[in-house]
Amino acid sequence: MLQQIKKQIEELEDKIARQNQAIESYRDQLLKFNDYKSERDLYSELSAIFAFSSDFDEVFKKTLEALSQHLKARYFGVFWIDDTKERLVYRLGKGYSPIDMPEIPYTGSLMGDCLYKNETMWIANFQARSDMVSLNQSPEENNVLCSPVALSNGEEGVIRLANIDPATSEKALQIIRTVTPLLCSSLERLTLQAFNERTLRSLDASFAIARLLEDTLNKQDILRRVFSEIPRLLPCAGCILALKNGNNVIDQVMAWPDQFTLAGNRISGSIYLKNLLETFPSGNGLIANIHRDDRRWSWQSKKVKSLCMTPIRIRNRIEGVLIVLGPPEQTYDTTHANLLGIVAAQTSMTLERASYFQQQEDLARLDGLTGLYNHRMFQDSLREEIKRTRRYNHPLSLIMLDIDHFKKFNDTYGHPVGDEVLKMTAGAIKAMVRVTDRAFRYGGEEFAIMLPETKCDSGRVLAERLRQKVANSRSVQNLSVTISLGMTELNTQDTPESFIKRTDSALYAAKEGGRNKVVLLN
Repeated sequence: MLQQIKKQIEELEDKIARQNQAIESYRDQLLKFNDYKSERDLYSELSAIFAFSSDFDEVFKKTLEALSQHLKARYFGVFWIDDTKERLVYRLGKGYSPIDMPEIPYTGSLMGDCLYKNETMWIANFQARSDMVSLNQSPEENNVLCSPVALSNGEEGVIRLANIDPATSEKALQIIRTVTPLLCSSLERLTLQAFNERTLRSLDASFAIARLLEDTLNKQDILRRVFSEIPRLLPCAGCILALKNGNNVIDQVMAWPDQFTLAGNRISGSIYLKNLLETFPSGNGLIANIHRDDRRWSWQSKKVKSLCMTPIRIRNRIEGVLIVLGPPEQTYDTTHANLLGIVAAQTSMTLERASYFQQQEDLARLDGLTGLYNHRMFQDSLREEIKRTRRYNHPLSLIMLDIDHFKKFNDTYGHPVGDEVLKMTAGAIKAMVRVTDRAFRYGGEEFAIMLPETKCDSGRVLAERLRQKVANSRSVQNLSVTISLGMTELNTQDTPESFIKRTDSALYAAKEGGRNKVVLLN
């Protein structure tokens, strides 16, 4: 009986052991299933992030939030190589304090090694690492997981998780190695997308500028219209347009916002612009960070970061430059430079076209030797001025003048000297006439000056001063040159023909009366 009870107890213990083994097996399977489900949920969440996020930093933030939650990490962050390629800069994260964080060198730091070796690194006991660079966290990091991020455009950085739950440490390395390439692919997609968007914007800008400029040939209007579009095309904190002045020096002429200057004030801005043009003589310049550039540009304001410069050219000569400064959060690259280059090229082409048409118009209106208006312009202008004078009942006087003995200069000294005499006389006329007056080369050695709003007595003063100026000039081979002048005032019965004839009669009287004099004929 006792033996039978003992046997039943053994069978019961064996059954309990098998049940415990089955329960343990179920528990292991449940844990594995939960781990599988957790990882499946993680990768599903990350897939959605990689597929649908539209912002570079948003991908980083959401990815690391998902990883830190899955791995139970206290800290996570993104650290990016700066413009000098010498240090890593905190970009975003959780738990880290950028204010208390020391400078992290590229060489000799954990994250620098991670990038240099291009491998994921797990440090189980971070405090024991001899070359550990503390980020001054509280509590301090005790374990750290770093993985390199390298993009095809040359940008590099590290994702970093710290104080990970020891229970998840074994799978953390495997997960991060799987996730990082997917993260890089997503970032590459966004980089390419941003590049394509900027390229399309460049094309749109080209067409927009072309449409904007197709209805004007005025130089100032062209420049004003283009300049007003730049802040809409590029993210910028400020921009300037600088053009050649009368001394052939490129100087600032327009600014956005109003009163914006390079380096913060006009004097420093002129020096800064001069340095830029010396450093980039082609007119094309791109500085990713003016505060860290090797040339050490002197710029105190932290409200600007990148600088992009492109030339305005007319007939292959640099006539000016467009300079755009980016805000602190924006780093200009070649895409921004290309966009600004398209704007400048379109502007240059329009200015060159305007210059050509202006030249053709000048050829039709101006005398090629003296630069004064020609005979055709005299006839057209006189008729219009007579109409205006009579409409408002204002006076109008006319001077006609002739170079005395001009044939002698040609016969004795040759036609080149005769041409110089003509240009000297035209120069004296230009120096004497008022803004409201108009001067013409009437033909040969004869000139005409139209004096609106002027009676004969007042006009005679100008005529006499002009006679004396020419007579006292010895600028052409020290030759003595004199002129005879006739003038008259428009009356109520005059036609353009009778007005010219009476003025010409006054000129004839001056020549018959001994030359080098002014004759007034009413």
